[in-house]
Amino acid sequence: MREVIVRPEAANDIRSVHAWYRDISSLFATAFIRRIDEAITHAREWPLMYQLVYRDFRRVPLRRFPYALFYRAYDERIVVVAVLHQARDPQLIESRLNEES
Repeated sequence: MREVIVRPEAANDIRSVHAWYRDISSLFATAFIRRIDEAITHAREWPLMYQLVYRDFRRVPLRRFPYALFYRAYDERIVVVAVLHQARDPQLIESRLNEES
């Protein structure tokens, strides 16, 4: 099975959105984390299934949330680079290109 690497910037995205939902409802916050886990699992199991949205970045929309998980697929690993609101421009991940290992 592919290794999953969640870049620090993506982890910050997840924490930020989780905190926002937690202020609204602990149920929403828990559901958001479940959807993140689901998206990572899908990206790991079917890495080429999701649409290329910018360069070689793919996007997994989060079910029931207006966010998407952005990742790069490699032979041996999946690198999660961002979790962004779907209304935001995917080119925002451009600043994260040089930071990826």
